[in-house]
Amino acid sequence: MILPALLCAVGLPAGFLLVRRIPDCPVAKASSETTVSIIIPARNEAQNLPHLLKSIASADNHVEVLVVDDDSTDDTAAVAMDLGAKVLRSAPKPSGWTGKCWACFQGAQCATGELLLFLDADTSFQPGGLDRVISTWTHAGNTDAVVSVLPYHAMKAPYEQLALIFNILMAAGAGGFGAVAAPRLFGQSLLLSRALYFRAGGHAAVADVVLENLRWAGLVRQFGAKIICLGGQGALHMRMFPDGLGQMSRSWAKAFVQGASDSGIAVLVVSIVWISSLCTATLLLLLHHDYGRLSLAIVYLLLGLQTTWIARRLGSYRALTTLLFPIPLAYYCIVFGGAAVRAALGRKTVWKGREV
Repeated sequence: MILPALLCAVGLPAGFLLVRRIPDCPVAKASSETTVSIIIPARNEAQNLPHLLKSIASADNHVEVLVVDDDSTDDTAAVAMDLGAKVLRSAPKPSGWTGKCWACFQGAQCATGELLLFLDADTSFQPGGLDRVISTWTHAGNTDAVVSVLPYHAMKAPYEQLALIFNILMAAGAGGFGAVAAPRLFGQSLLLSRALYFRAGGHAAVADVVLENLRWAGLVRQFGAKIICLGGQGALHMRMFPDGLGQMSRSWAKAFVQGASDSGIAVLVVSIVWISSLCTATLLLLLHHDYGRLSLAIVYLLLGLQTTWIARRLGSYRALTTLLFPIPLAYYCIVFGGAAVRAALGRKTVWKGREV
């Protein structure tokens, strides 16, 4: 009975230290006259862009939309122009820059709005969602506010459910939704004033960083920024991996080792404790009889319910997925472990035709 009690005493608090609450974007208040430029870095995003651009066009706010075509080999530029966006052809990527940072920086230099909203192409707004995001900034009472929304992960295919553990740790590492870290920034959406962006160096300050959002959070704080992280349910959604399990695995592998390090030592330690508790409870329930199956089953169920409570705020995860958490947990261990080995050997992951 001692070990199951210890797992409960360690695992459950660790989970709640990582993610305690995820606030939604508040309901939009009176609109502001502040002008907004939406900047979308896009490399081979012809499939995703229609969802995002149509959701922007249906919003009440009149915004400037800039799609930065990052050397795409598909119809990204044509699709964007057909849907009313201004398309910028990216200049050749300088040495020492990631493709996304270079695209974002070029978009910011050409934007005319007082506010800059950077969005990943695989996101899309729910009805009224854009108004809610902009309203959050305009009513923050601080012109140096930075609003970053973690999009709600809307999944369609069964394999996408395997992203469960990655999604929880991403929220814990960047959102400040728990008790062990201040809010950082999410890479999928970022809204701030043009003045603050360039005062803090823009994406040039993190030009070579794959997860630029985590590194940039510390920089904007040095310039007095107030970071506001929110959950995207009902406002901003995303479908990250429509092209299969391979795409999903490469995406998580390309930067999660760096993300673990940049999330901070407190988040890293608590994450290890939580993951270890999930693994230990599962293995003991499967392999051992000495500790009492009933008590271990109760521990497993409590950890599963905690995972369910967190996951339902992050995406369309099924109860079966969260209660059978050892399956996405095994996927996480395989992908993260492989990425860690490649990083230790100095190897890189290929993402959209580039090494990262």
